Amino acid sequence: MKIGKLLLPGTALLAGLFMASSVQGQDADPNKWAPVNIQIDGKATEWPKPLSFYNNDTKLFYTIANDSNNLYVVISVPDPVSQMKIMRAGVTFSVNPTGKKKVVSSVTFPLLGEDAPEVVESQNQRTSIEWRRSILQNAKHINVEGLIGVPDGNLPVKNDKNIVSAASLDDQGNLVCEVAIPLQYLGLTISNDKPVAYRFKINPLNRDDRKAKEKEQKDRQAAIAAAQKEGKTPPAEHEGHGMYKGMNGPGMENLFYAKDFWTRQTMATHR
Repeated sequence: MKIGKLLLPGTALLAGLFMASSVQGQDADPNKWAPVNIQIDGKATEWPKPLSFYNNDTKLFYTIANDSNNLYVVISVPDPVSQMKIMRAGVTFSVNPTGKKKVVSSVTFPLLGEDAPEVVESQNQRTSIEWRRSILQNAKHINVEGLIGVPDGNLPVKNDKNIVSAASLDDQGNLVCEVAIPLQYLGLTISNDKPVAYRFKINPLNRDDRKAKEKEQKDRQAAIAAAQKEGKTPPAEHEGHGMYKGMNGPGMENLFYAKDFWTRQTMATHR
């Protein structure tokens, strides 16, 4: 079902972008052939706009492509809740070359290093985009499972397996993530003529993140109670800070639950 364009901040842009992408791939839609001279740099400049498909559960746009050597994935994420989940816990892209909806191999990216910045006053003074960009600069690892000839576990972003990934924010504040995976690790070739199953999973924030958010909410409730007891004006609605800036409200709970979907596409065989 074709309905149309990419989602960006702002109501008009939202409607405009949404009306140009398909709502998720139809079963066995073909991959795109990868753009010429593609650079995995977290920028979607080489990719045809809008991206091929949109999934409403995960709130992401995506294109799956291949050439003779690699499988490529690019996603664009305008939704702030999905962005926070990806920046904190990564998105897991899984592949099953038989077309069954069962994970065989997967790559999770981007993953933050242990030196990811904590909240400090100067960071609260930054714009939201600047803060998120500072977080992405600390994406140091990817995690791999089930790849042929590659041990399971974490790999540095710059690795000797030719698995290349990158993430950044574009000028509109959309989170853009790209990954390139050699076909040999996935048991794929361009001669595969059967649909391949792919899963996108946006991972949830962990228990420590939940505890930190619950403490923040309790502290706010205590501040309100104290102000009311002293006859003072309660503090203004807290907008959150750091990783949680702008994340209060009903959507906050979604941070702690995974969202995923499957799609099936065939391999592209030529440009």
